[in-house]
Amino acid sequence: MGITNQYLQRTSGRQSVIALAVISLVARLAFAGLTGNAAPRTNSPAASSANSLPSKIMTTDGMVYKSVRLLKIAPDGLLVEYQPDAGGLGLTKLKFAKLPASLQKQFGYDPLKASAFEQEQAQAMAELSQKMRQDQKDRTAVLEDMSQRPNLNGAVSVNSSDPTVTYAYYVPGQKPEEVGEYTAVTEPHFTCHADFTFHAQQSGPGRPVRLSVETVTISLGLACHTIEPAHPYEFVSRHEEGHRKITEYFYHFGPQVANRLGESIIGREFLTGATDADDARAQVLPQAKYLVEGEYMSRVYGPAMEANRYYDQLNDPEGVHVDVDQAVQQAIAKYANHVDLQSPIPAGPPRSFPPTARSFE
Repeated sequence: MGITNQYLQRTSGRQSVIALAVISLVARLAFAGLTGNAAPRTNSPAASSANSLPSKIMTTDGMVYKSVRLLKIAPDGLLVEYQPDAGGLGLTKLKFAKLPASLQKQFGYDPLKASAFEQEQAQAMAELSQKMRQDQKDRTAVLEDMSQRPNLNGAVSVNSSDPTVTYAYYVPGQKPEEVGEYTAVTEPHFTCHADFTFHAQQSGPGRPVRLSVETVTISLGLACHTIEPAHPYEFVSRHEEGHRKITEYFYHFGPQVANRLGESIIGREFLTGATDADDARAQVLPQAKYLVEGEYMSRVYGPAMEANRYYDQLNDPEGVHVDVDQAVQQAIAKYANHVDLQSPIPAGPPRSFPPTARSFE
């Protein structure tokens, strides 16, 4: 799986529409033959050492799995691909305790080791859940502290629209260019648009105008667009939904981040060489916009990108096979604290983002 992200900056007349940050969260061609282009596979040591699974397996509780392919051996069971009755491709772990005795023997099933492994996994998930609950308490405390600050007489206004999600499907042989070499792609578009009113001061006629920020209005948005095959493998669809969940989670920090940035820029002064107030505003507005918009992208888009990249490492069909929901939780837990809710906008030039795409494998 890969992530492609873009940060695009466009300027039109007096309105500078900065901060269209695009993270293209991509699923690598996970299974050969979907669109006629075979993807290389890396055989895991487990699959290489024990690849003689029967194509059809019935567990002791009566479940039947067809077209089974071994992916990984764990102490408590086998991670396998299989063909669901409804079509597509399934991914599940067949617990040794529910497998026939012949398979238990073939893979060296040890009930004590399996039990110890399951306990370790349960403990790890319990610790993760506890950490996420503590993180939520910490964030709530920060928000309560923010709510007790002066509202600066309404000088800061933040409008955040609900995330929108759209889907497009393609048939084999007609893959859109946006998907590239991959099977599916999710493209979240983060937007941040800031506008300002300024107080102008001039020491005398013909003297440079000094502007200070009086009010800030910030509008935020997120639009996720997923492109995938008309009949995708189950794993591909679930993987893309995981990217969407992570991205929306970080987007929900947006209003708090934007409010703090707006507060910290109220009263900031900008000295220009212009002797006319309108000319001075035309010079200062792009600078003020980029201070807020660039810092917002650094604090929200940046951690979201890192979390999605880490999620790909955890939930990759050609490598590690952590369950999608677990991978989402772990990625969020690892990077949620990277969102800066409290610091003011730093002094100096704004942070910048490259206008070109970067791919992460």
